[in-house]
Amino acid sequence: MLELITAPADRGNPALVALFDQQELAEQVELFFSAHWKLAAPQEFQARVLKWHSEKRCTLEIALKDSYASHYLIGKIYAEERPDIHGYLEELWRTGFDRNSKFSIPQPLTYVPSLRLLLEEKVQGLSVREIFLGTDRPKQMEAAERSALWLARFHDAAPKKGPVVTAKVQGAQLERWMSRLTTLDDQLAQKSKELFRRIESELPKLGAMECLAGHSSYSPDHVLLRNDQTVTIDWDTYDVADPARDVARFIVATERLALGHLRSIRALDWLANAFLKTYVAERGAEVLRRLPFYRAAMCLKLAKYCAFNHRVRRWEKRVAAMLEEGIRVLEY
Repeated sequence: MLELITAPADRGNPALVALFDQQELAEQVELFFSAHWKLAAPQEFQARVLKWHSEKRCTLEIALKDSYASHYLIGKIYAEERPDIHGYLEELWRTGFDRNSKFSIPQPLTYVPSLRLLLEEKVQGLSVREIFLGTDRPKQMEAAERSALWLARFHDAAPKKGPVVTAKVQGAQLERWMSRLTTLDDQLAQKSKELFRRIESELPKLGAMECLAGHSSYSPDHVLLRNDQTVTIDWDTYDVADPARDVARFIVATERLALGHLRSIRALDWLANAFLKTYVAERGAEVLRRLPFYRAAMCLKLAKYCAFNHRVRRWEKRVAAMLEEGIRVLEY
């Protein structure tokens, strides 16, 4: 029988909460457990809510114990049908991002349409986020370099599937994010308008670029190190885009991590620089021409996130710092 450690809460989407059927979740996971792993029914079965992602999805950690060992899964319940994620992960796995590769993803296990539930392997590894916030400088440098090598491999080899996010599409998204930020106080509104103005002026200068497979939220939070293997998680927003966008996302996410935990947006620049240097050494310098645009765009996006999706103490200062960093990147 399933023990639900953290009860689901209504986060504004009754349809998502309604899918959280405890009995059916238990039945479907036990069915997978016996059918795919050829094991007897688990003696203990627990599910813990890790995170509610706004109104879109809920992430669970599922622990099962039989007579011999414990087994761990990650489950994701979506507000909308998302069998495509399982299909894309299977294709990535077949492409070479599997358990035997240096550059890997969690093994996709199954998708249950009745629950809109994706089951995948729970990867046991060290989060690059936690390594970056540590004090072991050689390990921090290794984590930055391995994150860059994983992304370079992904851009070179991954199949191009999902929505195509061109710079023009990105510009429309940025305008929406800017409009939300202008509802804040006058100072933040002015900074967001100034940043958007500068980003908009850069759009015509980008030129043509082949779009490649995109992760879209690549960051230290989403990269794990497991022995000599690098694993990237969280594929809910995979797409096709300019590779400079993923590079910029990691750099700006590292800046935001420094701002939030080390009180200086510059504190982890040496790791962001090591990441960029390794990526360029692996794939060439062409990405550098478009990087300022995408870095500024990611600053605007993460400023919006800090203001409306993840408000913490002193959030206004964090929003201002992200906007100022975006403006700085595009200074002439």
